[in-house]
Amino acid sequence: MGKRLSEMTLEELWQLFPIYLTEHQSCWQEWYSEEERLLKNALSSTERISHIGSTAVSSIWAKPIIDIQVAIENFSNF
Repeated sequence: MGKRLSEMTLEELWQLFPIYLTEHQSCWQEWYSEEERLLKNALSSTERISHIGSTAVSSIWAKPIIDIQVAIENFSNF
């Protein structure tokens, strides 16, 4: 059996989970919009849903992962 993730060096983790940057893709905004719609339908008590992270900035290279932040008005109702 191999090492646990917590026991691995950064070099070993990078081998398992490489990070690739790519030029900005126009489809990222569409992907976010689709996820935002699904989240709004699933979570009725959201105050705000935001596209954050490097894919939200069109002038930089980014990891092709859409980061989304969900703000909830009253967590006790969640």
